[in-house]
Amino acid sequence: MPAFLCNGMLGTLCKLMRMCGFDTAFSNEGTAILVQARRENRVIITRNTRFQNNADVHYLAASDPLEQLNTVITTHGLKTNIKILSRCLECNAPLEPIERSAVQDRVPYFTYQNFNEFSECPVCHKIYWKGSHYTRMINSINAALRRIDPAKD
Repeated sequence: MPAFLCNGMLGTLCKLMRMCGFDTAFSNEGTAILVQARRENRVIITRNTRFQNNADVHYLAASDPLEQLNTVITTHGLKTNIKILSRCLECNAPLEPIERSAVQDRVPYFTYQNFNEFSECPVCHKIYWKGSHYTRMINSINAALRRIDPAKD
């Protein structure tokens, strides 16, 4: 499965791709992303028209993040590779399960009392759980997938 690099114009797409479990870096470094992408073996995704005809770049014409996600998933054949909430939305590291008892003092009281499964980012140590935000993520991803496969309704 390819790894990706979204440029500064695509912050929302970057988060959506991470929600889906795709290895997606983010950069505001202008043309330096060409070097970074080569070094890290990543596919550049951009809306920057200067890169439109570059063979190593996936140019997106669409401005809507869900349409952009649809395009990336379709173009790269990623539909069966979606793994919701498997990567950190902030730093892109793969999440690891963590014992409920280890998060007691790190999550809100209500969250600790009402959820049993937690994951942690091993890099930035952010804690994740399947709360209402998880349902919103699923709904967003499903909206993009319906654009690929209308039978999903």
